[in-house]
Amino acid sequence: MQVGLLNSIIKITKNRDVDSLEYTIISTIQEFVKCEEISIYKDLEIAGELRIERSASLKFLSQNDFIWQDKDVIERPDTELVSCITSSCIITVKSGDNKERRWLPICVHDKPVAVIAILSEHLESEEQVLLNAFCRIFENYLSILHESETDKLTGLLNRQTFDKKLKLLIEKQMAKQHQVIKTDEKRCKHSGSSSWLAIVDIDHFKQVNDQYGHVCGDEVLLLLAQKMKSYFRSTDLIFRFGGEEFVLVFEPTNFKFIEAKLNTFLDLVRQTKFPFVSSLSLSIGLSRISPYDFPISVIENADKALYYAKRNGRDQLCFYDELVSKNLIDAKETHSDIDLF
Repeated sequence: MQVGLLNSIIKITKNRDVDSLEYTIISTIQEFVKCEEISIYKDLEIAGELRIERSASLKFLSQNDFIWQDKDVIERPDTELVSCITSSCIITVKSGDNKERRWLPICVHDKPVAVIAILSEHLESEEQVLLNAFCRIFENYLSILHESETDKLTGLLNRQTFDKKLKLLIEKQMAKQHQVIKTDEKRCKHSGSSSWLAIVDIDHFKQVNDQYGHVCGDEVLLLLAQKMKSYFRSTDLIFRFGGEEFVLVFEPTNFKFIEAKLNTFLDLVRQTKFPFVSSLSLSIGLSRISPYDFPISVIENADKALYYAKRNGRDQLCFYDELVSKNLIDAKETHSDIDLF
């Protein structure tokens, strides 16, 4: 028991990103505390509202059959879940069939950010102690990773996490495509669905800093970050690359959807009142992510599209493939304002 416990703690502390940590902590809890279902719910920290996402979940269908459930925003969260994440209190509800549903708060810097929820039969005192201990280990290590992965001003993912997360997304996309080809070759051609990367740049942001000061500039960046977190899907990755530049990575969808989504966001920003700034606009460069792309190629293509947008009027979305097909840019030309390394 003690050796197994130590090995599990070692396994937990090997993780270097939050997603991997969540899956590891769920697997570890299941190893020592037999549960029918274990889920991690997170507050997406949208300004002015409580939006909860189930970020990782393991559900047992039978003794030897289980499924990992996909990420999902919970439209109608349980009352107990909401109470747990807002009050930081452990909540346990017992049913007549001797089942217990338990919600345990996870805090970072004394602020509730997540909840571990389990469904199990009655837990013995030793199992409860272990469960609470694993929650505290998860909490402490989550705090460390949160510091290393997020931008301090906006709370978005930072530049240092980009390469790893994009690489994982491409690998996941490649594995999924191979699986689809094996199971049903027709499905791999449906609707042209793929992942996308967009570089977003605030137009004339230097003038904002020069005219109103960096404090005002920081307020603009913070408000824009909140708008992005609220507007885009929870499964979309949003990075601050530094200064006024952001990178968005979208999970598979078709071009028409992502084009409409980004153009609507441009309109939203145009209509938003920022501190001291009468009007603000964005330029966006968009590129497709194929399963066989190198991450550096994807971001270079998006940056070429962004460069074209800024040199030809700003306040617009430009798509790399479309620019190449119209001979508006040279696919071989290398120009980049973004720091790739």
